[in-house]
Amino acid sequence: MMGDFQTRAGTADDQMEVSPPVMPQWSKYAGEAVDVSSRRSIERVSPGSGETAIVDYFLHAGTFYRAVIPMEGVESVCGQIFNFSEKRTRVTASGREVIYDRRGLPKRKIPFAFHVQTRFSMKPEHPIRLYELGTNPEGEALHQVGEWVYTVEANGPVGWQFSLSNGLSGNLLSVHRFLSMEEMVFERIVVGNQWVTESPGLPLDEAQKRELLRRSIDRSHRAGMSERYYAFRVCGTNNCTSNPFKILDEVLVYRGWHRLGAMFFRLPIAPRLYLRMRGLDSDPDSFKLVRDEYQEFVEQSETQQRKRKYVRALIKRRRELAQ
Repeated sequence: MMGDFQTRAGTADDQMEVSPPVMPQWSKYAGEAVDVSSRRSIERVSPGSGETAIVDYFLHAGTFYRAVIPMEGVESVCGQIFNFSEKRTRVTASGREVIYDRRGLPKRKIPFAFHVQTRFSMKPEHPIRLYELGTNPEGEALHQVGEWVYTVEANGPVGWQFSLSNGLSGNLLSVHRFLSMEEMVFERIVVGNQWVTESPGLPLDEAQKRELLRRSIDRSHRAGMSERYYAFRVCGTNNCTSNPFKILDEVLVYRGWHRLGAMFFRLPIAPRLYLRMRGLDSDPDSFKLVRDEYQEFVEQSETQQRKRKYVRALIKRRRELAQ
């Protein structure tokens, strides 16, 4: 038996009403309510030392869930990246247009500003099972997830906006999110119109896959809602690139010059190169767009309807904050 679990609300908004976390004292936003509508670290309910790990705040379809994660269930792991800087444009006779590179990706004003994610693919017979927060995770699951990501992002108070000064000064929280691939696609591709690309699968054996999963769970739980986000720091960088690479380096043993490659992880400037320097990019010329893989989901009427609802709610919130 899983034991007794304290009942909590199932959605992020409900959770905010019950016990909203606040920004820590070290932040210039100290005491303000954190925006946990979609971004927060997981909380480990049971350790991942056995067959499963149980965690809270796994995000899927806009809702936080209690997740039962099979520790032996990882089939493959790869990296995902997208450039988050503004697109480069030019003025033509018909107006301003986006400039594209030879692969069909929009050129960016800062060509080395990447966000990094770790993508886990579960074995078909071992999906992650999702239950309502606070319930005993037994019986039929509300949802089953086969593809998901571990991603480290900055977060702040309600209405916050990312800026370089905030990212460097340590005034924001570093949240280590677990979310389904469909949720990531909705956020970054459907709403954000990002061009997310995927690396080849990492050459990991079964023991290394399990350990990478376990350490990702531990890292997110340990971060909680109290760590500072540092886009860069000589000692103590805490960003989307440094964390997944440090976890990877804790799991693998490198030989020869690949040991030197493991020294590069702090800045999000060349994630594929970082993999190559570790001997982990099996096909440097490969190019795969996540948008193509999830095109059917992107075009679904339910997805587009959710996008319209999301945008309307976002506009409403910004107007309220501006008053």
